[in-house]
Amino acid sequence: MTKPTTDGTGLLTQIARGVVALSAHSDRGGATPPPYPHETQSALDQLVLWALRENRTPPAGVPDLVSWCTGRTLAQWAAMGIGGIAEPTQRLVHEVAQAPTRACMEITGQAEFADRLFATAVAELDAAGVARVRSFLQRNVVMSNSGHRDLMNLDPRLITVVKAVRHLYEPVPTRLISAGEIALCPTCRLPALSAELPEHGTIWCEAEVCPRDKPVTDSPKAADVLLLHWALRLFLALPGLVEQSCLERLRDAGTPLSQRTAGTYAGRLDGTDTVVRFYDRTCATHLAGQVVKDLVTIAVLPANTLDYGFRRAFENSLPDDTEISLFSDEELVLQQTTKEKVDAKR
Repeated sequence: MTKPTTDGTGLLTQIARGVVALSAHSDRGGATPPPYPHETQSALDQLVLWALRENRTPPAGVPDLVSWCTGRTLAQWAAMGIGGIAEPTQRLVHEVAQAPTRACMEITGQAEFADRLFATAVAELDAAGVARVRSFLQRNVVMSNSGHRDLMNLDPRLITVVKAVRHLYEPVPTRLISAGEIALCPTCRLPALSAELPEHGTIWCEAEVCPRDKPVTDSPKAADVLLLHWALRLFLALPGLVEQSCLERLRDAGTPLSQRTAGTYAGRLDGTDTVVRFYDRTCATHLAGQVVKDLVTIAVLPANTLDYGFRRAFENSLPDDTEISLFSDEELVLQQTTKEKVDAKR
């Protein structure tokens, strides 16, 4: 018997987990009609109980639950007393893709799951091997079915890398296949849904924020490739784009960062020893909790994420007496470039 969830935050998390479980069930070829995954049915049961206690009309079933998650923002859930995350535009299900949003994945702890997946894969490697594997995954969201053999034949030094990562690649989900192909977003290189004519751009990609007018130039046959695990695409490959760009520009500015652990970097910025990690998130509330766990002093995000609302929600969600700086990649590079010019004039 499912234990009732009375806490509003816990209920939102359970609903989000139900959405992710339903999507994963479909990706594995599960039937859309009942029986639904346990997490999904449990989420529906708990939301129905909540609605009856609150004298509201409950969702009529799982399809109606998905409609609730598509139509309501996190701020609207919070106004109902569920979740307490006042993110004004984020939803649990993306209207175009009919799939869990990045915010939904963040709420369900998929970022931490991605970290555990990666840590397990590289557990027996030395620091250099870990760095090679991480770089490989960031650069290769898709790999051909015979890619591991091709890579090992091309460069035997990659044998260790390929052995460590090949179980992290999966067949392409049906929801991402159109006319037998999978479209890759020309901006973020993550899976996308192309417009009716690929040269007209995309209607959605997993990053959710990329320009839609760039033509799709890469659409491999879905049967010929394997796709990096969803959590690793969002929480390793996607932030890897800003990470690599920012590291290169900081090095050029004379302020290189040294790798501390997988994903975190150490450096002396403005005369202070810092621990830096690069993120790409949509939910500021959950990011605040993550950076505290990661023990960083500077969190860096893409510039297009950091509007005033995001910064304010992040700062309001940090524990008292916690000092963690939030920078966009552009702000951090500009600050260090300006400092270098000032120092050169002295």
